[in-house]
Amino acid sequence: MENSKLNKDIMGKLRELARYMPNKKLALSLAIHPTEKGVRGGVQCVCAICGLCFPMGDVQVDHIQPVVPVDREILSWDEYIERLFCGVDNLQVLCKPCHQIKTNDENHDRL
Repeated sequence: MENSKLNKDIMGKLRELARYMPNKKLALSLAIHPTEKGVRGGVQCVCAICGLCFPMGDVQVDHIQPVVPVDREILSWDEYIERLFCGVDNLQVLCKPCHQIKTNDENHDRL
């Protein structure tokens, strides 16, 4: 896919829509720790990388296999949409620091 401004805008809008996909909510529910409660009694989720528990507001749902591959470009819109709106088996819940490290590593590998 060509890296035009229009393509980047479309990709951004698709990512906005992906925030609401049911599989993200399912991945979050699967990561809830059954007994851990936060300071205020809130739900805690387990980070798939570090294994620690975090409040729901401190975790993010991540694609295990990145939407944009690290070893090549996306070939078509169909591929991009398929990778973005993936099954729950390609999603994991990460704490914000682990997610940032994983994202930085993937971006570094793309260079």
